[in-house]
Amino acid sequence: MTPWYVCQTKPRQEALAVRKLEEQRYEVYLPMLTTWQKMKQGWRRNEQVMFPRYGFVRCAHPEQSIAPIRSTPGVTSLVTFGNIPATIDNTLVESIRQLAKRYDSPEHDTAAPFKVGENVEITDGPLKGLSGIVSTVAQERVVVLLTLLGREKPVAIPLNQLSSSTKT
Repeated sequence: MTPWYVCQTKPRQEALAVRKLEEQRYEVYLPMLTTWQKMKQGWRRNEQVMFPRYGFVRCAHPEQSIAPIRSTPGVTSLVTFGNIPATIDNTLVESIRQLAKRYDSPEHDTAAPFKVGENVEITDGPLKGLSGIVSTVAQERVVVLLTLLGREKPVAIPLNQLSSSTKT
């Protein structure tokens, strides 16, 4: 099996590099992660490159040269040690694939960026500044257990009024 090479891309041109390398019939892997990003309107899922400016590429067959990789649009260079291109083992690439797949699994594919049991802080609205623990996660709202008047009360809070708490 041909080795994987580490390819450095131009800033924010990973997708172009992948497309152009695939057009040349190279096998390319660009690990992606889905994260949550807080916007003015609320939380939004955002897909981003796991290793910005880096991807993995290998020849489709043993006779294929790696020389054209360096001049591919979107590619800066191959990572090298001196004049020798750096290679990585297939098991490492497979481990990265499994990690990326785990983050795209149904347990991470929630409607909100918060999980039951997580500490959150209310960042807007009449309860701004209070902290609580997530008890239920729904599509538009999260039920948070707040300590009010000496008792824990479940309160439904819109997603855009919450933020992960730094308190432990």
